[in-house]
Amino acid sequence: MASNYNKWIEIDLDIVRSNLQIVRSKLAEEVRLIAVVKADAYGHGAPAVAQVLYQEGVDFFAVSYLDEALRLRQAGLKASIMLFCPLICREDMMEAIENNLVISITSPEEASLLREAAARLNKMVRVHLKVETGLGRFGLTAEEALEVCRSLSENSCIYLEGIYTHMAHAVNRKYTEKQFSRFQQVIRRLEKEGFSLPVKHCANSAVFLLYPHMHLNAVRIGTLLSGQHPLLGDFNSHLSLKDPYKFKARVISVRTKEKGSYLGYFRTYRLKKESKVAVIPVGFVDGLALEIANPPLNWIDFLKMQIKRFLAYLDVPGFNLQVKINGSLYPVRGKVFMQMALVELPLEADVKAGDEVEIPVRKTLARPDVPRLYIREGEAGKLDFANKVTYLVEEG
Repeated sequence: MASNYNKWIEIDLDIVRSNLQIVRSKLAEEVRLIAVVKADAYGHGAPAVAQVLYQEGVDFFAVSYLDEALRLRQAGLKASIMLFCPLICREDMMEAIENNLVISITSPEEASLLREAAARLNKMVRVHLKVETGLGRFGLTAEEALEVCRSLSENSCIYLEGIYTHMAHAVNRKYTEKQFSRFQQVIRRLEKEGFSLPVKHCANSAVFLLYPHMHLNAVRIGTLLSGQHPLLGDFNSHLSLKDPYKFKARVISVRTKEKGSYLGYFRTYRLKKESKVAVIPVGFVDGLALEIANPPLNWIDFLKMQIKRFLAYLDVPGFNLQVKINGSLYPVRGKVFMQMALVELPLEADVKAGDEVEIPVRKTLARPDVPRLYIREGEAGKLDFANKVTYLVEEG
């Protein structure tokens, strides 16, 4: 794919569309799909991904924060957009209402803030109640949910549209079923008091795959649309998804180095034979060689992490950091620089400055200012600086 950039990210929107169709094939007709495009659609670019999903009939989206939703509105998305996270000040609550966002209420205090803002604006607002069932983040207790329903139902501008919860450990069936039972109990309690919220959802991508009976009448799907299965779990319903994302760059230098030459800061790697060394314009500032530093789940997870690091230290193929040039994999050598990295090539490798390199940069760690090229039917386009989605076919 031709590009005028030294580094860029390619997103194949036809693959996004295909992933959506595969997910939909597993849903009952009455179950609504809420497309989660938080964190810039998991690094793919929320405006472009949301546009192609909207064109395919998705009419309900979800993000974590207000600024994410406003960016989608500024890009022209007319569909429903739900906020997962609390709004804690009057100005944000009013801005959310003015932009026709679906608001999550996670505490009685937010409900009071919503009532005040809705009264000031005299504008209809849709609300989903977030119930805490075991994730430990935020959400309403059963008593608080009843209190909030009573207080919000008094305002004719507030529509109690939905209720949801978030599962903490989908691969643990016992705990997940316990959370689901708690959620169902809250729903029954509210219905007994005369409050029936029509949209009910608790399934994210992992729950969607593992527990069809928890689909209810809406599911929240994010990682599956981006071509990835959830990280943990033995999923019998493994879907034939593809990854639409590729981080690419161009080789900016190739030099032949003698056996015994040191590479990089602190001389952490020494060539075992005469080799070519390519320089690529991607470093840890771009997300290369960075990892998410969450603690291990248990001692087995800890042991796996240490084994992987040890095998990478031994330079075992498949565990060391590699890039792809002209269809072949080559190892990154030495410490990754802030803005560059070194790649060892055999002497016979036909690699020159300007050749494309595919680089394993984690999607959500890539810099947001790296240009995105969006592929449709094999043709490349890009996202303009106003965050409005355009598809500009490049020449050449």
